[in-house]
Amino acid sequence: MMTAMMPVAPTIVTTGDALTNCLDYIRDETGNAAAVQARESALRAIRQCVHHYNLKFGEGDVGVDGSGKVGTLFTPTKCESIPIGTNGLLYGKVQSGKTNATVATAALAGLNGFRCIVVLTSDNVWLGKQTYQRFRDALLEDGPVIRHWEDWRHDPASSGTQLKNALSDTGILLVSTKNVKNLENLCTVLRKAGAKNHPALIIDDEADNASLDTNTARRTRDSNVPPSEVFSHIADIRKLIPNHMYLQVTATPQSLLLQGLDHPSRPVFCEVSESGTGYIGGELFFTPSSPYACLVDASELNDLKSGKVNPGDSWSIPKGLRLALCTFFLGYAHKRIMIAKPSTVYSALIHICHRRINQEHVSQVIRSFVTDFDRALRGQLSATKQTQAVAWLKEAWDELKKTSSELMPLDALRTRLEKTLRNAIPEVINADNPTEEPEYRPGMNILVGGNRLGRGVTIKGLMVTYYGRDPKQKVMDTVHQHARMFGYRSQLRDVTRLFTAPHILDAFRQIYEADEATRTAIGDDPTNLRIKPVWVGTSLRPTRSNVLNPAEIGAISPGRAIFPADPKWKKSEVKKHTDQLDKLLDGFTGDEEYHEVDIDFLVEVLREMPSNPYPGYTWEDRRVQQVLEAMKREAIGIEKGRLNVRRGKDGKGLELTRKEELPWKGFASSQWVNTSKTDYSEQPTLIVMKQRGEGNGWDGQSVYLPTLVLPGGQYAFMFNYSDSGD
Repeated sequence: MMTAMMPVAPTIVTTGDALTNCLDYIRDETGNAAAVQARESALRAIRQCVHHYNLKFGEGDVGVDGSGKVGTLFTPTKCESIPIGTNGLLYGKVQSGKTNATVATAALAGLNGFRCIVVLTSDNVWLGKQTYQRFRDALLEDGPVIRHWEDWRHDPASSGTQLKNALSDTGILLVSTKNVKNLENLCTVLRKAGAKNHPALIIDDEADNASLDTNTARRTRDSNVPPSEVFSHIADIRKLIPNHMYLQVTATPQSLLLQGLDHPSRPVFCEVSESGTGYIGGELFFTPSSPYACLVDASELNDLKSGKVNPGDSWSIPKGLRLALCTFFLGYAHKRIMIAKPSTVYSALIHICHRRINQEHVSQVIRSFVTDFDRALRGQLSATKQTQAVAWLKEAWDELKKTSSELMPLDALRTRLEKTLRNAIPEVINADNPTEEPEYRPGMNILVGGNRLGRGVTIKGLMVTYYGRDPKQKVMDTVHQHARMFGYRSQLRDVTRLFTAPHILDAFRQIYEADEATRTAIGDDPTNLRIKPVWVGTSLRPTRSNVLNPAEIGAISPGRAIFPADPKWKKSEVKKHTDQLDKLLDGFTGDEEYHEVDIDFLVEVLREMPSNPYPGYTWEDRRVQQVLEAMKREAIGIEKGRLNVRRGKDGKGLELTRKEELPWKGFASSQWVNTSKTDYSEQPTLIVMKQRGEGNGWDGQSVYLPTLVLPGGQYAFMFNYSDSGD
């Protein structure tokens, strides 16, 4: 994906021992391609951070000649308690190596004078420790002093005092989970360390998750409702180290991009982090007729959730779950023979419900099936059951053969499987699990769980996913984060499978395609996020509603006709545009003609019909142009549109009356709009009306006025009304 160049490229330090050692660590862990990608992402992110830091706080603190000390301390005001314009977004893909990019960014930040680095991670101890260990190990040599929430838990004041000297020497990096008590202690550490005197970088991992104000919607009904606790404590941290950059890291930024422009959680720039070589993502599972996505009957998911499946009758296990397990068994056996490393971990993820009682029930169903299936294969049950077990394996073998040309013969796989299948016992991962993380064993691991196996968690050696989470109202960022089947698993690609119901697969597909459209729109100009689209499947919500002000959110829906509320019409404002449109549209004659043209031409025409933004109104010039531009995305695939130019009977223009009051209600008749919807429902139609501009409240200047009729389809475009192209 192309990224736009910054208007000003600040001079930054691009090399140093800390970065070199960090990249060596990444290279050893995940390969050279991942290290190269992490370095490039870090360079772009730090250039952005230094640029915006200099704009907000002045030059000299950070960058190639940065002092590492705050020259002019930010002074908060009633309207700006947290410095506006300091948020950046690191937008990666699910399981695509964002942590590598953030670790490299931290290493490079230290070299550029950011002496205080704070890393905020999910309130999940397992994930928090995983993140801390990655930063600690990658920055072990020539890096900052690294501490985490357990280090200062008992005496944060003393811990902060002990870090004071390190701030002006090597710098410090503090990792904390987004737990209220841990954040309170972190505030004490920063205060006692005198961190406000040094430039800071806050890296908020999964910033769209726990960091937002979850009381936003409630406060629209009751102004006395305070901000949520985690949001408030993060605000306290930002106030304690006011000269900072706040880098939000996520693969699902819908909730961040839908905040108002003056909101402390709204990013002002973006680094779009691409996936590297060997990444398995949505393009593998969600393209039409993908052999890696297997459909199961929705009724079996309901039976599993409702407890209708009897664990005592192992042979009645639902067909889809049975095939998923047998596919996993054979995939493991194939890789065990081909790779020949007995210590390698392989996993199957069974994710059907967030309720613990359902997870325990499904675990019992699987345990019973595995036990009897193993015995049947080895001839310990009846000959009939052994024959049936082999037939089920053959069904799974045929499934894997679709994508694995080198799949071992079934007899060889069965022989290997019989050695170890008895120990493939499912493990439930939920809040009752004391360690919050799987106890991986060499060989096969069957993990059953819900939320604990969602956002941010990497499942080792994941081969097969059986997914059945099916809320009535699907939330895009939440469901997308459940795509644990994504990641760097190229060596397992041939035996990778996703099992789910057709309607759930369709939701995943819409989410993937909408995410690609959003990434493309941001990638067009990642330095400017004032107007950016959030594409949403029509049956989906972009994010949870409690973090948004519903009065600020609008949507451009499929099949809708939209027009500017306050089009420019005065001669001084539109003469040059009218002259240009006279030339552009000269060949498009016939008021009843709907000419087929390229989408790019519609955008070109729209640029010559400027309007003033109107509060709470859908149309905003650049926003509408971006809607059209995003339609060309492969996922949406609309390359052409219709252009209807109306000039009246004599061709000199319509004689409409200009209305004084705003907003204008539009000039296109319902008949013209309905023709567009009926005859050209799969394409956008731009109806352009040339107004004569004489008398009737006009300025003696002809002017062109637009109405855009959106095509029908499965995507809406959501936005925040406070967005402005200015």
